[in-house]
Amino acid sequence: MRKRFAVPVALFSFAMLACGGGAAPEQQTPAPTQQEQGLNAVGQGCSADTQCATGLCWTESDSYPLYNPYWIRADQCTEECGGEGDNAYCQQLAAEFNAPSPSQARCIPARGVYDNYPYDDIFYVCDLIPAGLGKVHWVE
Repeated sequence: MRKRFAVPVALFSFAMLACGGGAAPEQQTPAPTQQEQGLNAVGQGCSADTQCATGLCWTESDSYPLYNPYWIRADQCTEECGGEGDNAYCQQLAAEFNAPSPSQARCIPARGVYDNYPYDDIFYVCDLIPAGLGKVHWVE
């Protein structure tokens, strides 16, 4: 009785393997593209949102008069925060990115900081410059 089922089972197993019914082939994760590899992390300098991994590049001109563009030029990849007084989130973010003075990070208002946002509006972003992240260029 066993031999009667052995041949059909063997043929069925062979047919499943031939048709791809066996184990699924191992899928490989594609390598990151050049653009993904080159994006700046939070706290690094930038000149456009497309350069930042978070998609948000803040410059001092976005937050005048907090920063006077006549005496300082500053830029950083950053993130949005909840509003004035939401400094704890920004300080935590600064600490995660190993800022020298994370307790100095703050949540500030900024105008139109998104490159692809066509309206003049107020956003709140983490200012990481006082914490020691980003780039500062003093104006002479």
